[in-house]
Amino acid sequence: MDKLIAIAEDEKDLAEILSINLNNEGYKTKIFSNGLELLKFCELIVPDLILLDIMMPSLDGIETCKLLRKKSKLEDVPIVFITAKAAESDIVVGHEVGGNDYLVKPVSTQILLSKIRRFLNRSPNIIDQNLLKFNEIIINMDSYTTTVNQKKIQLTTTEFLLLEALLKNIGRVLSRDQLIKRKRIWGDDKVIYDRTIDVHVKNLREKLGSGGRYIKTVRGIGYKIEADD
Repeated sequence: MDKLIAIAEDEKDLAEILSINLNNEGYKTKIFSNGLELLKFCELIVPDLILLDIMMPSLDGIETCKLLRKKSKLEDVPIVFITAKAAESDIVVGHEVGGNDYLVKPVSTQILLSKIRRFLNRSPNIIDQNLLKFNEIIINMDSYTTTVNQKKIQLTTTEFLLLEALLKNIGRVLSRDQLIKRKRIWGDDKVIYDRTIDVHVKNLREKLGSGGRYIKTVRGIGYKIEADD
């Protein structure tokens, strides 16, 4: 399997239990006791997934997540918060700063493993280096072209790059804040608001026709692409 999961957790016993359970499933793990250690590691090696506690010394999980998401090479790495903070406001903040999921301690091992498998196994079909496919949607990242059911769809560059970001994160929630911070989509000199994202997603859904139904709204947070239930 050879997938590397980074665990940032200051409770040593819990971190070791998580690591053992993941090792038993064939995953490699690396444990960090705080956010600073994790950030230093990620400068050199990009993990396949990050499990992140919130209440840690030196640098808490929320600030750590913000800093991780500022690095372009870590934009698409799934981040799952595992924390004792159970308030709805905490969960919303966790998603807004770039978390893809949020689990409250004590965490069921089977639920955690299920979510990890979903994040690591669900990805668009890569036809070749420049083509991504999800059901009837195919995008060519070289020519910036999109087809749905083999019919060419005219998208603006912004719409195409927004679709590309969603397709590279199948099943993962991308918050509006995450999307706003993606300079590849907007460039360096534009001021983007939540409403800007919503308008582009609305237009994208309409242009994709039957493919538009895969773009799901996660209320109060952002968007994701996912197959119909």
